[in-house]
Amino acid sequence: MSLGANPDMPQIFSIRQIYFLTRRLCGDALMNKRKDHIPKRDIMYVLNEDDSQYIVNESYFYKTEPYYTIVKNENDEIRTIPSSSDVLDAYIVPICLEKAKLAAIPVCEWIISNVYVSLPAIVYGLNYFSTPSDHFLVSDLEEAKQIIKHVTNRGRYPFCYQKISERATVVKCVSIFGKTINCCEKSRDMAERIYEVFRLPLVEIVMVKDEAGCRLSSLSPVKYSQLSKDETEMLQDLLDKRVRHLE
Repeated sequence: MSLGANPDMPQIFSIRQIYFLTRRLCGDALMNKRKDHIPKRDIMYVLNEDDSQYIVNESYFYKTEPYYTIVKNENDEIRTIPSSSDVLDAYIVPICLEKAKLAAIPVCEWIISNVYVSLPAIVYGLNYFSTPSDHFLVSDLEEAKQIIKHVTNRGRYPFCYQKISERATVVKCVSIFGKTINCCEKSRDMAERIYEVFRLPLVEIVMVKDEAGCRLSSLSPVKYSQLSKDETEMLQDLLDKRVRHLE
């Protein structure tokens, strides 16, 4: 009788044999396969914590999935952060600045106009399709005319502008639950105060820095792809631990 392997008997492999067999058949990529990348573009995430739902998204504009999710939760009496009023206030520049000013946050002075602008200035559109992400730093008259024509849709809508000094600089800082990375101390403090007022988990803060200090210019959406490596890792760590994502 042959003492060789019986083809009808199941073969038993050691862990080491399974490891090398898998590598040979599937390659190292399978063995080192990472979990799905978070955050993913255009995906809304819901964090459940402290009897509240935190909605994390690139944008919270009116008539978007995050906005309607917030409104539905409020109708269902689910405490939701941010609230529908928070997101509406945050993305309309004059309202955003007045709300921040009431909370003692330094803000840029703003003016609503149809034609006139005092230079240099930061210009924001106020039409239905405008976003604070599209702001323009203008310093000469001809440039201002072209920008105003663009943001007003050839005079159909008003615009908002903020007069700034010649030596002013416009800086941006991403806030993740009120925390920032690689920003100055004044920016970090402002991000924390803005989060207390508007409660936006993810937002870009546009600020003006000059001899008078650091002032808020606007709050705008921020795409996941815009985040730096450190910012992505901060958000990813948070979502990995506590997220139930909706795809």
